[in-house]
Amino acid sequence: MADNTSYVDLFKGSAMILPLFEASESQWNRYGRAIAYLLGLSYMFLGVNIIADVFMAAIEVITSKTKQIKIATANANGDNGDDTANQGPHFDTIEVKIWNDTVSNLTLMALGSSAPEILLSIIEIVGNGFEPGELGPGTIVGSASFNLLVITAICIYVIPDGESRRIKEINVFACTSFFAVFAYIWLYLVIEVITPNVIEIWEGIVTFLFFPLIVLLAFAADKNFWRKQMEMDGDWNQMQDVFAKQKTGSEEDVRHIIETNEKGEKVERLIMGKKQLKDPKEAADIATAEMLRRTHHSRAWYRVIAGRANKGGSKVPFYNKPKDDEDLAAREPSRNGDMTVARIEFSAAAYSCMENEGTIKLGVIRTGNLNCKTTINYETSDGTANAGEDYVSKAGIIEFIEGEYIKTVEIEIIDDDVWEETETFFVRLFNPSRGTEMDKICVTQVSIINDDEPGILQFQKPSYLYKESAGMAELVIERNDGCDGRVTVRFKTKDITAIAGKDYEARDEEVVFSHGEVTKTIIIPLNDDDVFNEDKIFEVMLSEPTAGSSLGKSKCTIVTILNDDDYQTLITRVANLTSVNLDKLVIGKESWAQQFQEALSVNGGNVDDAEPLDFILHFLTFGWKVLFACVPPAHIAGGWLCFCVSLGAIAGVTAIIGDMASILGQLLGIKDSVTAITLVALGTSLPDTFASKVAAINEDSADAAIGNITGSNSVNVFLGLGIPWIIATLYKYFTYAATDRRSKFIVTDKSLPFTIALYSIAAIATLLLLTWRRYSIAAGKAELGGDPKVKKICAAICITLWSIYIICASLYAYDVIKF
Repeated sequence: MADNTSYVDLFKGSAMILPLFEASESQWNRYGRAIAYLLGLSYMFLGVNIIADVFMAAIEVITSKTKQIKIATANANGDNGDDTANQGPHFDTIEVKIWNDTVSNLTLMALGSSAPEILLSIIEIVGNGFEPGELGPGTIVGSASFNLLVITAICIYVIPDGESRRIKEINVFACTSFFAVFAYIWLYLVIEVITPNVIEIWEGIVTFLFFPLIVLLAFAADKNFWRKQMEMDGDWNQMQDVFAKQKTGSEEDVRHIIETNEKGEKVERLIMGKKQLKDPKEAADIATAEMLRRTHHSRAWYRVIAGRANKGGSKVPFYNKPKDDEDLAAREPSRNGDMTVARIEFSAAAYSCMENEGTIKLGVIRTGNLNCKTTINYETSDGTANAGEDYVSKAGIIEFIEGEYIKTVEIEIIDDDVWEETETFFVRLFNPSRGTEMDKICVTQVSIINDDEPGILQFQKPSYLYKESAGMAELVIERNDGCDGRVTVRFKTKDITAIAGKDYEARDEEVVFSHGEVTKTIIIPLNDDDVFNEDKIFEVMLSEPTAGSSLGKSKCTIVTILNDDDYQTLITRVANLTSVNLDKLVIGKESWAQQFQEALSVNGGNVDDAEPLDFILHFLTFGWKVLFACVPPAHIAGGWLCFCVSLGAIAGVTAIIGDMASILGQLLGIKDSVTAITLVALGTSLPDTFASKVAAINEDSADAAIGNITGSNSVNVFLGLGIPWIIATLYKYFTYAATDRRSKFIVTDKSLPFTIALYSIAAIATLLLLTWRRYSIAAGKAELGGDPKVKKICAAICITLWSIYIICASLYAYDVIKF
C-alpha cells in the first residue's frame, strides 16, 4: 500500500477535471493505472480527431461558399460582326469563391488543424490559475516538429516512383516558411533574451499581432502585389483562368457534371473504352475516382476524407492514375501552363519489347516552350535485367532543336537462347539545361519479354461488352511467356443466348502467330436490327494450339451484345451510381438524420465491401461518432453554428486530454515537457499525417500536402501562445499589485528554450532541403517524389532530424545534457 499511496500527492493541483475518483484510484497498482490512462488517452485522441473532422467540415462549408458575378464578353463591344451587337452588352455569369484560398488556409483551416494544440495551451494556463504550464507550449513546439519533419518525410516518400509534385503557390509558401522559423525564433527571444523567463503584456500582444500580419503578407504574395505578373484589363482569357482556378473543387459542381449529358458521355467512355466494363458499380467507382482525381480539393477536404476512412466510414475510390495517352492528354494543360519553360519527360511510364527485337526505342517528349534549344541527360540502370547480359548499358545527352518536340532513345537488347522470365531495367532523365524542367515521368521501366519458348495463348480478357450498333466485336488473343517460332490456334464461336446468323456471324477459323508476334486481333461481325431485343451472349473458344504452344487460363471469352436502348439505361444507371458515390463524399451533412445515419453505418453503409478493419474501427469510434452526430449539421446557418459548437466540444475533450497526459506522465515518471513533444504531439498530429499522405498521392501539386504545414506551425505560436499570454498577463495586471511577485507571468519550463532552438535548427535544415529539391536535377526539381533513391535519402534525413530533436529535448529535460 505504501507504494500506491506514495505518488498520490503528485496529482494534487496538476489537473482541472481528473482524476474523477481519486480516492479509489489511489488504491490501484501504479502501472496498472498507467495502462488505464494510456488506453484512455488513446481513446480521447480518437474523440478529439473525430470532432476536429466535424470542425473541419464546417470550415470547408464556410470557405467553399461562392457568389455570382457578371463579366462583359467581347460581344459587349459589338465586334463580332453579327446582330448581337445591337442587342446591348452581353454578360457571362461566373461563380467565384468568396474566401481567398490563402486567407482561408491561414485562418479557419489552420485553426481547424491546430485547434487541439491551441486550446490545450489556453486551457492549461486558465486551469493553472493563470500560471504557465509545460504541456501546452511543449505540445505546440512538438507538434510543429512532427508536422514539418515527419509529415514532410512521408509525403516525399509516398509519391509513386517516376512521379513528382511541386509547390505551385511558391510565393505563399516562401512567406509562410519564413514565419514558420521566425515565430519560434521570436518565441526564443521573448523567453530567453528580451525579458528572460518573464512574459509581459506587450509581448503577448505583439505575438498575437503577428497572426494578422502573416495573413496580410501571404495574401499579398498570393496576389503578387510585389511583382505584378498579370494585366487583367480587357484580357478575358486570363480572367477566365483566374476564375476557373477559384471555382475548382466545388462538390456541387462535380455532382452537376455527373447528372448532365456531358458526364454521361464521360461515363460511356469509361464503360466502352479500354476497360470494357460490364459491372455498373465498377464503372461508377472508376468514374467517381476519375472525377475526384481531376478536381482540386482543399486541405480541409483531405483531412475529413482521411478521417472517415480511419474510423470505418466512407472511403474515396482513389485509384492509380493511368499512364496511357489519354492521361497524357489530360495532363497537357497543366504542363503548358507556363510557356516560358520547356518540360521534358518520357512519353510513357513503361515500355516492353521482345528479347529478339534487338533494340527498343523510347519516346522523349518536350512541351511548354518549344522556341529554344534544350538538352537533357539520360542513363540506364539495372532492375531484374542486368547490363551486359540482358541489355547494353547506355548514357548520353538528348538535344532538342528549336521547334522539336519529340526524340527517341534507342537501347540495344541482348538476345540469348536461355529461357528467362520477363526482366526489367530502368532509364532515367536528369540534368536538364537552363530554362528546362523535368515533368512527371522522368523514370521509365523497360520490360524484356522472353522469346525462347513458343508461348501460352489466351484471350486478353475473360469478357467483352459491345453495343449492337458497333457492327463488330474485336477480341485480342495474347501470346505470353515466349514468342519463338510460328504457331497457330483455332477459335470458334458458340451460341449461348445470341444466335449465329441472326445476332452475329459464326466463325471457326485459324489464327497464325508469326515468329515474334505476341498479339492478334480477331473480328466477329455483329448484326444490327431495328427490333428491340434483350441483351444477347455468345462464347468464343480457343483450341488446337500447335508447335509446342499451350492454352492459358482465359481460353474462352464471353461476348455480350447490348441493345442500344439498354445501353443508354446502363449509362444512366452508372451516372446515378456515380452521383450517389459523390453524395456520400460531400463534406458536411444537411440534417441530423443524415449525420446519425452516417455515424451508425460501417463503410458509409456499404457493408458488402467493408473490410474487417472497417468493423474494428467502427466499433472503437462508435460512441464518439454517435455523440458528435448531435452537433448541428454543417449546412445549417452557413456552417457557423457547427463551427462554434464543435469548437466548444474540442475544448472539452482537449481539457481531459491535458489532464490524462499530465497524470500519465507522472505515473510513468515522465516530465510534462517530454510528454508534450511525444505522446500529445503525436496524438494531435496523426490525422494531419493521413490527410497529407492522401493529398500527396492524389493531387497534381504539393500544396495541399505540405504547403499548409508552415502556415499552421506559425499560427500555433501566434494564437496558441499569443492568446493565453494576453489573458494571463492582463489577469495578473488587474488582479495583483505591481510589487507583488504574483503579478508577473513567469515561465518555469527551463527546457522550453532549448526545445525551441532545436526545432528552429531542424526547421531551417528541412526548408533548405526542400529548396534544394525544388532546384536540383537529382531530385527531379520538385519538393516531393522524384528519383526513388534520392527521395528515400531525403525522407531519411527528415526522420533523422526529428529523432535527434526528440532525443536531445528529452535528455535536456532530465539534465543529461546541458545548454
